[in-house]
Amino acid sequence: MFGNKDNKNGISLNGGGASHARNNLVKGTVIDGNITSQSDIRIDGRVNGNINCQAKLVIGPGGYVEGEITCQNAVIEGHVMGNIRAEEKLKLSRSAALNGKITTGSLDIEPGAAFNGACEIIKPDDYATTTTETIAEVTAE
Repeated sequence: MFGNKDNKNGISLNGGGASHARNNLVKGTVIDGNITSQSDIRIDGRVNGNINCQAKLVIGPGGYVEGEITCQNAVIEGHVMGNIRAEEKLKLSRSAALNGKITTGSLDIEPGAAFNGACEIIKPDDYATTTTETIAEVTAE
């Protein structure tokens, strides 16, 4: 489930492409390396590395990620130190703390969320060819 000898830089979590499959990283678990998944991921532990999720990513209230994140949709309730690229929608819950650039199609920030970085809202057609011309600096708490 977690091993992939061809990928020495990280860990591959593949749920077989099933839309209802979800990978869970529980509290107390630490991964030093990259994660790639075709299914949903929920992180309540710590990841020191990049995450590439072709589905929904949830970082729970106790979750911590230090690295770049690429996904379809994301809900951040914990801490992220790095850039997030969510193709469709990103939600920062009231307990979220994010330090990095956001690139997404839709952004929802609840009151109480801490965000320090830049934000770029993109149209789905422009996802592959975004530029930095529409970036705005945002600090919210």
